[in-house]
Amino acid sequence: MGRFILTLSFFAVLTLTKAQNGSYLQEVKAWQEELNKEYLDPNKSPLTEQQRRSFQGHRFYPIQEKYRVIARFEPTPDSKPFPLGTSKGTTKVYKRIGVLHFQLDGEDYTLEAYVEQRRFSLPGQPIYVFLPLVDETTGNETYGAGRYMHYEGIPEGTEWVIDFNKLYNPYCAYSDNYECPKVPEANYLPIKIEAGIKGY
Repeated sequence: MGRFILTLSFFAVLTLTKAQNGSYLQEVKAWQEELNKEYLDPNKSPLTEQQRRSFQGHRFYPIQEKYRVIARFEPTPDSKPFPLGTSKGTTKVYKRIGVLHFQLDGEDYTLEAYVEQRRFSLPGQPIYVFLPLVDETTGNETYGAGRYMHYEGIPEGTEWVIDFNKLYNPYCAYSDNYECPKVPEANYLPIKIEAGIKGY
């Protein structure tokens, strides 16, 4: 009887795990589909009309749940605003709001999180936390200037989710008409992040 109950428990856990994995897979696929839709929308897309006509969708790495990690957020309230270079040779002012400590394949890494310091902002305008990175795929399998992630609003608490499966390209990967912030050296990862969007 005891062995029967243990067997049932094992299959219940296995079924729940598969359901969770399937749910996460659907979540990332929905994100990918939404990104592709945006690039077909003339009001949102960085692509020209001709590029949109031939756009078949982005290429993505296979979705792997190991690339969704829980990071420890270490706030850096004393950080000073600094000029960050852009693809146009100008600068934008950003501030580091904290450092994210996480593990991947048993190794420790960090990424810095930034918020743009704007002179003017509209009431109710959301704050975007900027999380750019360069990794060992950059310039080979992925866009040569790095890839981006962001949070809409500052997550609460000290446990933040970093989902590398949702890495996307800056608009500069598609057109020179855009001004894209460069990736600070602190966010160069010495590993391959084989997740998210591939090169265009």
